[in-house]
Amino acid sequence: MCWAAFGAAGAEVDALALSANIQARHMPFGTVLDPFYASAESDQITGYSRCGDSALWTGHYLAAESYRYRVTGAPDALANARRALDGLKGLVDVTGTNLLARCRVAIGSPFAAGILREEAANGVYTNTAAGFSWIGNTSRDQYCGVVYGLGVAFELIPDATMRAVVHDVLTRMVTFLSENNWSAPMPDGRAGTSFLLRPDEQLAILQVARRVNPERFGAMYESQRARLAGSVAAPVAFDSLSTSSYFKFNLIYITFFHLIRLEEPESRGTYERAYAIARNYTSGHQNAFFNMIDRALFGPDARRDAETLAMLDLWLRRPRRDLFVDLRGKVPVRGDQACQPIPVDQRTPTDFLWQRSPFQLFGGGTGTIGNAGVDYLLPYWMARYYGLVGDFQVQPAAAGGPAVAPDSIVSLYGPDLTGQTALNGIGLRIVDSNGGEWPAPVIYASPLQINAIVPAGVAPGRAVFRVIGDGRVLRSATVAVEPVAPAMFTMNGRLAAATAVRVSNGVQSAVRVFACVSTGCVPTPIELASESPVYLTLYGTGFRGRKTATATAGGRTVPVLYAGVQPGFPGLDQVNIELPIALRGAGEVEIVFAADETRANSVWISVR
Repeated sequence: MCWAAFGAAGAEVDALALSANIQARHMPFGTVLDPFYASAESDQITGYSRCGDSALWTGHYLAAESYRYRVTGAPDALANARRALDGLKGLVDVTGTNLLARCRVAIGSPFAAGILREEAANGVYTNTAAGFSWIGNTSRDQYCGVVYGLGVAFELIPDATMRAVVHDVLTRMVTFLSENNWSAPMPDGRAGTSFLLRPDEQLAILQVARRVNPERFGAMYESQRARLAGSVAAPVAFDSLSTSSYFKFNLIYITFFHLIRLEEPESRGTYERAYAIARNYTSGHQNAFFNMIDRALFGPDARRDAETLAMLDLWLRRPRRDLFVDLRGKVPVRGDQACQPIPVDQRTPTDFLWQRSPFQLFGGGTGTIGNAGVDYLLPYWMARYYGLVGDFQVQPAAAGGPAVAPDSIVSLYGPDLTGQTALNGIGLRIVDSNGGEWPAPVIYASPLQINAIVPAGVAPGRAVFRVIGDGRVLRSATVAVEPVAPAMFTMNGRLAAATAVRVSNGVQSAVRVFACVSTGCVPTPIELASESPVYLTLYGTGFRGRKTATATAGGRTVPVLYAGVQPGFPGLDQVNIELPIALRGAGEVEIVFAADETRANSVWISVR
C-alpha cells in the first residue's frame, strides 16, 4: 500500500500556521487585510493595505475555515469561521442600509488614516455610533465572494447560531439588492455596482439565498431562473475571449460552484454548458483553486488532480511578502505575456494568486506587504474535503473503490493511523453530508489499517471519517457515501472468496471453490453436470440497499437468486447464483456482479 497521494500531515502544518498568522496579523477589524511592515526584513506592523477587497477575501477565508472544520472538527477552526462571519456581518451592519461595505476601520485606530487615504477613491463613510469608518463603492466581486463564503459555511458547519447569522446576513444583503433593482447604491446617492448585465451572478446569489431562506427567496429564484437562465452563457463567453482582467474568472468559478451544485439535476444542463465555456478556456492555466471547484462539481480526474497537488506544493515555496518579480527576458513571451503559464512558485506576488493571470511577467513591491495565504488555505482544505488529500484512504473492505455505502464494512489505510494511542482505545466517528455525527464500530485496528462498520443511518454524500484517540481527532479523511457501493471479497485480489453447493437428488453437498496453502490460495476447478446443478455464493459488502441486481458468469447473464444481507457478520453481504451448464470446460470464469447498475470488482473461479 502506497500513501504518497495522501500526504496531508506536512501540508497541514503549513495550513495551520497560515490560519494562526491570519488571526494574529490580518484581521485587525474582523475582516481580512494585509499588513504593511516597517521593512522587508521587519515584523513590525506599521499599517494595513488592500482594504478594498476585504469583503471578498474574508468570504473566501470563511469558506476555507468551514472546509477545515468539516474535515477536522477542530474547535479553533470553528472559532475562526465564527470570527470571519461576525466580520462579514459587521460589513452589512455598519452601512445602516444593509448595503455590503468593502471593509470597515475602527475610528481612532492608528492605522485608520493610512487605510482611508488608500481607499479614498472608493468613498469613505462614517458610522459614529458604531465606531467605524467604512469603504463604499462596493463591487460585484465583493458580493460574490461574500455569498460564496456564506453558502459554504451554511452547508458545512451545522451550528444553529452560525446558521442563524448566515440567514440574517444573506437575507438582508439580497433583499437590499433586489429592492434596488439588483444594484448597490451608496447612502449618499452615489450609484453603485449593478448585476443587471450578469444574470449568472444574480442567479447564483439567489441560488444560495433560496438554500438558506427558501420561504423568502425560493419563488424569487424560480421566477428569475425562468427569465434569465437562458442568458447566463453570454457574459461568460465574452469574458473567455481573453485573459485581461483575469479576476473575472475567479468570479465565474465561485458563481457556478453554487449555481450548479445547488441546482435540481433536471435543470443543471444550462448552467453546466455555460461553465464549460470558461473551463475550456482556463483548464490549461494551472490554477489549483479552479481545479478544486471543477473536482467539487464533476468528480475526480487523474491529470487535473495530479496537477493540483503539484501546484499546492509549489505554492508553499512562494515568498510571503510582495517582493518584486520580473521574468522579462527569462521566459518565452508573446506580446506582453508569457507564452505558457508561469510556474506557481515563480509568479508575481498578489493577494489571491488564483485570480491573477498565470502569464503575467512582472509585478510586486518592496517586500513590505504580507500576503495572508488564503490562496493556499482554500484549495488545500477543499482538497482535504473532496478527498484529493487526506491522512488515509477509505474504501470498501472487500476491494478498492471510490465510494462506500451505509451498513457496510470499510477499511482505512494509512501510515501511523493510531498515533500513540493504544489500539483498544481507537475510535471512529463519521460526519455525514447532513452534518450528522455517527460513531462507527471498529472491528480491527492497527497502526496501518482500521476496519469498521459504517452505520446504517449515514446519509449519502461526502462524509468525513475521523480517527479518535485519547479524546481527540488523530487523523481525518473524506470519502463519498453512496446508497450502494458493491465490492466483492477475494482471496488474492482475483480469486473469488466464495462457497458452493451441489444439489443431487434433493441432497446438498459442499463444493470446494479454492484451496489455500502456505504459498497462497489457488482455485479448485468446479465440476458441472446437468443432473446436479451447482449454486455459488459470493461474499461482499455495500449492496444490501440495492433495488436491482444483475450478474454474468463467463460473459453469460445468470439469474441472481439472492443479493443482500449475510446474517452471520455485521456489514457482510452475499450473492447467490446458479452456474449454467454451458460453462462446463470453460476453465477460468469471470463473475461480474452489479447493484443498481454499479459494477463491483470482478472475481474469478475455475470450471471444468
